Amino acid sequence: MVDVTLKVGGAAGQGVQTVSEALSLILARHGYYVFSIEDYQSRIRGGHTFTLIRTAEQWISGGKRALDILVCLNEETYLLHRGEVKEGGVILGKVGNGDSGKGVHLLPLDFEGVALRLGNRVFANMVATGALLAILGVGLEKAQEYVRETFAQKGSEIVARNEEALEEGARFVEASGLFSSPFLKKRSDSLKASQRYLISGNEALGLGALLAGCTFYSAYPMTPSTGILNFLASRAEAYGLIVEQAEDEIAAINMAIGASYAGTRAMTGTSGGGFCLMCEGLGLAAMTETPIVVIDAQRPGPSTGLPTRTAQGDLLFVLHASHDEFPRFVFAPRDPQEALNMVIRAFNLAEKYQVPAIILSDQYLADTKWSYDQLSCEERPVRPLFSWDGVPPYQRYALTPDGVSPRLSPGGEALVIADSDEHDEYGHLTEDLVLRKAMQEKRMRKLEFMRKEMRLPFVLEGKDATLIGWGSTWGVLLEVRKALAQKGKSIGVVHFSDLYPLPEGLRDFLQRFPNPIVVEQNFSGQLAMLLERETLFPFPKRICRYDGLPFLVEELVEQVEEVL
Repeated sequence: MVDVTLKVGGAAGQGVQTVSEALSLILARHGYYVFSIEDYQSRIRGGHTFTLIRTAEQWISGGKRALDILVCLNEETYLLHRGEVKEGGVILGKVGNGDSGKGVHLLPLDFEGVALRLGNRVFANMVATGALLAILGVGLEKAQEYVRETFAQKGSEIVARNEEALEEGARFVEASGLFSSPFLKKRSDSLKASQRYLISGNEALGLGALLAGCTFYSAYPMTPSTGILNFLASRAEAYGLIVEQAEDEIAAINMAIGASYAGTRAMTGTSGGGFCLMCEGLGLAAMTETPIVVIDAQRPGPSTGLPTRTAQGDLLFVLHASHDEFPRFVFAPRDPQEALNMVIRAFNLAEKYQVPAIILSDQYLADTKWSYDQLSCEERPVRPLFSWDGVPPYQRYALTPDGVSPRLSPGGEALVIADSDEHDEYGHLTEDLVLRKAMQEKRMRKLEFMRKEMRLPFVLEGKDATLIGWGSTWGVLLEVRKALAQKGKSIGVVHFSDLYPLPEGLRDFLQRFPNPIVVEQNFSGQLAMLLERETLFPFPKRICRYDGLPFLVEELVEQVEEVL
């Protein structure tokens, strides 16, 4: 079966993203599955950036370290990554006076030089794309369709020049004689001709918000969550959505709370540093029992940390964010497909229980593109009725058995009062300590019912060991399980997407699985700590990565074998 890994590298602003996006979309249109991971520095120009692209005939969910093809838009890429290319692989582009070594094919090609002959250096991206497609053994028909769609608004001459650039790149590879066995030449007859859907985590979260009926999104741009803001802003007019770029994260969450208080579905998004600023607003949502959805796209910290890298370091933070205690939902989608559905579910549950719902994404999930045969919307937006029996007086914070009080929006049937201080059943400020006790118990009473909404982890059984993870680690855990099966190991996977409150019966559930190993992208093993606290079941074996890079398949296989 075809399974090819390639890396496109260069300086920021040099066209790495353009080449990678074009190649990924073209391969998806040919029916191949694509998995694309972005690695970029916190700068607009310069520095080193690359995209790791894996393409295969079967569905894939993780990146690999060993490369079949390395595309060097500058010589630095060659120097940094040449050692990652497998025997029989290809290095294309600016290779300087490089020595191929270990049976690696060198294809020196000056992309910009060819582009300048065509009239402008900007055509270098399509020169590289055409050469890559020739190495892979993929024809140019779909690529030409992509060029016509992408550059149509720039006029027929620009379209023609880009098509010519594709052809020049392909001709160079074909004429070189250095490489004559395309990687995708042995295409399986079982590969569907229909194109795949290609989507990133940020795009899926934004799409989920639209499908959930969200009509207000406020945010301050903060990597890696900014893609959600961009996605929703570009579709705001078409879907009747208000998108507000706030002056800071404090304003962003307070705007969302105000919109929800007025009766709309509202969401905000940020990263860990911005979520720090949102903590006071989170407490306001809890005290006023105003449902909101908050997305935290995690990155390494503390402080501004590594803005463009990935981490899972905010789990314990969001569980306890803001002072004192109040109920909240915490979710972490495993891939874009689940992210789409999870936003809808988060809105449904936030409104049902009148609490904040927090979705933990991360840079890896946010920016990585996955391909699917189709995206399915399994959840449906369900809005609890804004109900009141009509018998005055209206008590917005009535003491109820499940802690959920009748919710109306202002300007309707009754006077609605809200206060950030402790309050009585009507919403009026109070310092009655007996009532304070009753109100806190009312709010916390929701947890008992919220827990019943939470789903047990995704499970694949294994006899030798069980890999336990959460959020975006799911895909690589599946790949590691497959890789170790080829070595005769039976490895299970237990993956959490519903993180708080943890589902009922979890202790007995987890005791079924042998030799648990918790895999996380943080220093201390925060999921392991949470599970130990909630179940009193020990999880001493932990594999933690916290350098800002995601787990790759071969690396995690080696680490699991060491623990075993």
